[in-house]
Amino acid sequence: MSRDFCKKVWDLIYEEVEGQAPGGKRVSGGDKVATELTLADVGALYGAATDLIEGHPFGHALRVAYLAQELAFGLELDVEVITDITLAALFHDVGLFRITHGLSDVVAGNESEVLVAHAIEAAEDLAPQIRKGSIQQVSELLINHAAEGAAILSELPVPAGVARLVGSHHERYDGRGFPEGLRGDGVPTELCVLTAGDCMETAIERAGERGHSPEFVRGEAMTLSNSYLNPNVAKQLVEVAQNVRFWGTFTGGQLEKQIASRLPQERLELTYSQIALFLRRLVELVDGKSPYRAGHSWVVARNAFLMATELGIENGIAATIGIAGLLHDLGKAGISNQILDKPKWLTGPEYEQAKKHIYYTQKIVGYAQGLFAETQEWIDQHHERLDGSGYPNRLKGDQLGREVRILATADVYDALISDRPYRKGLDPLAAVRFMEGKVNRYFDPEVLAALGAVVEASKSA
Repeated sequence: MSRDFCKKVWDLIYEEVEGQAPGGKRVSGGDKVATELTLADVGALYGAATDLIEGHPFGHALRVAYLAQELAFGLELDVEVITDITLAALFHDVGLFRITHGLSDVVAGNESEVLVAHAIEAAEDLAPQIRKGSIQQVSELLINHAAEGAAILSELPVPAGVARLVGSHHERYDGRGFPEGLRGDGVPTELCVLTAGDCMETAIERAGERGHSPEFVRGEAMTLSNSYLNPNVAKQLVEVAQNVRFWGTFTGGQLEKQIASRLPQERLELTYSQIALFLRRLVELVDGKSPYRAGHSWVVARNAFLMATELGIENGIAATIGIAGLLHDLGKAGISNQILDKPKWLTGPEYEQAKKHIYYTQKIVGYAQGLFAETQEWIDQHHERLDGSGYPNRLKGDQLGREVRILATADVYDALISDRPYRKGLDPLAAVRFMEGKVNRYFDPEVLAALGAVVEASKSA
């Protein structure tokens, strides 16, 4: 998308967070159409981040949506209901963002391994991986994620039926689900379809190549029948798995196109305000995983934008740098809270795991359908350093553009002034002085001077 697009989105986010737009003028035009996307595109973006929290390979949410959509069509459900099911499948576990910190406090290992490896209705089965006396707390957290997901969606411009489905997507045919413990025919068919898509995709994923067969699906469907699923839905699962076309799409890609093509409105007009809201909420969810990261991406984004402005960079580019600051750490969704919240310095293997957030961010931003393509290189390089000591590619000197240098400087600055589990944050001016000791090694002198000016201005404001 153009820099004008990024500037309008950025200005709206800035005004919402800071109380006034850059330059003090009120932002206009938020209700104008910004772009055409499908809600499936937006759901895929959120779903990709959620897959990481759960420990699923990328594409879990897409595969659940495709499987649920195939089931819904086979059962000849209404088109409106099929739309709600498909979107709910993409968003179904978004509420996990709000429980991972609490879960990491009571789980002995990586919380994502707990989430992906077990049926969450049976918290007692997790006893070997949970600290003594914490089973009830874990059970409450896991149950709450459905309600948290519904609450998140209620704030976004998605159909109301989607939020309702997400809030109830752990109901079971045998009455052992939550939140209401619905039983038998009291469980709406659309909920059974959503549950079937989620359960079956997870079973196929665990089984590997063995799972990619009609025989495997038949066995799993019969196991789920009368427990998790309405027998009619279980039977339809078996029918779906007989279709060669289904497996070609399920295993061969093009899932997004197939899903979107079967929704009634293939492309929806989204306003600048809606794009800004989707983006801000996603960033807040990822940062909210850990209390030590709360607000991090916004502070980096704002300071990067102000530094760019201080350096005389044109408004459209400065705003795009701000957007890059917002997006730069989305991949932290895939880093365990055992690492993010660790009260000590990371070990070598833990540090290597943390560095993977660069790759994860690439993947998530890739689902934005090119909306923020210009930011990709800057985000990819924001941990590189002028002397070549950074990662992931050990770039140095002239290989790093000014935009990257700004983003990297803003990121390190916020890390220094923020409290961490293992230390208190530095005073802002002390942080700048510390960074001055690494000028020309890590930081560009002109960029660091711009940071100093921004910090001084904020102190006197």
